[in-house]
Amino acid sequence: MTSMRHLITRFAAPLLLAGAALMGPAVAQTAAPAAAPAASSALDKPRTPGVMRVAVKPAKPFAYEENGQWKGYSVDLWNAIAQQEGWRFEWVPMETVPETLDALQKNKVDVGVGALSITEEREKVLDFSHPFFESGLQIMSPVAQAGSIWVALEGLASAPVLGGFGGLVLALLLVSWLLWWFEHKDNEESFPAPAWAGFKESLWWSTNILIAGGCENKTPNGTPGRLLAVVWMLGGIAFTSYITAVFTSTLTVTRLNTQVRGIADLQGQIVGTVEGSSSDAYLNKLGGIPVEGHDTVDSAMAALLKKDVKAVVYDAPMLRHWMSTHPAENEKVALAGDTFARQHYSFALPVGSARRKEINETLLQLRGSGFLEDLEKRWFGSIQAPQGL
Repeated sequence: MTSMRHLITRFAAPLLLAGAALMGPAVAQTAAPAAAPAASSALDKPRTPGVMRVAVKPAKPFAYEENGQWKGYSVDLWNAIAQQEGWRFEWVPMETVPETLDALQKNKVDVGVGALSITEEREKVLDFSHPFFESGLQIMSPVAQAGSIWVALEGLASAPVLGGFGGLVLALLLVSWLLWWFEHKDNEESFPAPAWAGFKESLWWSTNILIAGGCENKTPNGTPGRLLAVVWMLGGIAFTSYITAVFTSTLTVTRLNTQVRGIADLQGQIVGTVEGSSSDAYLNKLGGIPVEGHDTVDSAMAALLKKDVKAVVYDAPMLRHWMSTHPAENEKVALAGDTFARQHYSFALPVGSARRKEINETLLQLRGSGFLEDLEKRWFGSIQAPQGL
C-alpha cells in the first residue's frame, strides 16, 4: 500500500500542486460554511463526525485568507496532504499564535497550520510533524539617509577604505625608495644621488605609473630597477582596482545601510515583533531589549515606519514577503544583517496524535516527488531567500 501511494505521489506531483490550490479548499468547504466562523464559535460547537478541525493562523505568505478562501504555502501543502489521505476538514481561523497553541493543547483542534516554529518550549506540550520549511529571524530597520553628508563621511572613514588607502600609500613609499636605491648610482640624471631629491623624483615616477600607467621623462635603466618597475606596473593596476572596488562598494553599502546592523545594536531599544511568536520568545529570553508586541506584521511595520520602535524582529520569510508587497516602503526600511536563531516550520498537533505518522509519511513522499520544491518556487520564486540558510 505504501509503495503504491509513493508511485502515485511521484508521478502526480504537478497535479497535486494544482489540486491543492483548487480542490483543497473545496474539500474543506464540504464540511464548513463558506464564511469562516470565528475561532471561539467554531471551537465551542459540536464536532462533525469524520471532519477534522484545522487551526490556521494568518502569516503571509504561508497562510492568509482572500475572497473567503485560505491560501499560502502551508495551506497548499496541507490541502495536498489532506487530499492524498482523503481527509475532510474545516478551517478554524486563529488570531494569535498563543490561541492556536492553547487550542491544540486542549484538543479543541486536530492540526495547527501556518508558520508555526518548532521550539523547545512547544515540544514539551505539543507534537510536531517533520519540518517542511527552514527559516530564521531577521531584523528590519530604517535605512540611513542617502543624502546626508555624515553618511558619506562615515563611508569614507570606514575601516576597509582607510585600510586600503593606507596600504596604497605605504606601497607607494616603499617602491619609490627601492627604485631610488637601485637607480641613483648609475642613473643620477633621472634619480639624483642626494637622498631627499632622488626620493622625490622616484616618488613622482611611482605616482605617475600608478595613475597614468607611465612616466615619459623618467625611466629606470638597471635590471633591478626595471624588474621593480614591471612589478609595480602590474601590482599597481591590481591594487588600484581593489581600492576602487572597496571604495565604491563601501559607499554603496553606506547609502543603503540600515541604522541597525545586528541584534547587539538593539540593546535598550524598543523593538517590535508579533506577540506570542517565536521571535517574541527569543527577544524576551535574550533580555535587555524592550519588546512591543503586535497582532500582525503589518501592525509592527506600521510602528516602525512611524518610528515608534527602533526595529522589527520577526521571521525572515514574512519580512521579505512584506517588502515584496510594499515596494514603496523599500527606500525607508531594509533588512539588516543575516538571519539568526534558525528555526523550522511544521504542522503542530496535540500530544499523541495518531495523524502525526500519516502526515510525516505523506510529507516524505511529497518531498521525494519534488512537490515541496515546486511549492517553494510558486510562493517564493520572486522573493530572495534568507541569507545564511
